[in-house]
Amino acid sequence: MPADVVIGGQWGDEGKGKIVDLMASSYSAVADFLEE
Repeated sequence: MPADVVIGGQWGDEGKGKIVDLMASSYSAVADFLEE
């Protein structure tokens, strides 16, 4: 089962959420992990 991963190494908003929103329509499941 192939998977795509969006990784950001910077702090704050670097646009990952916008990219995931654009990609999400073509996937049956999307997961988000936030480490605090």
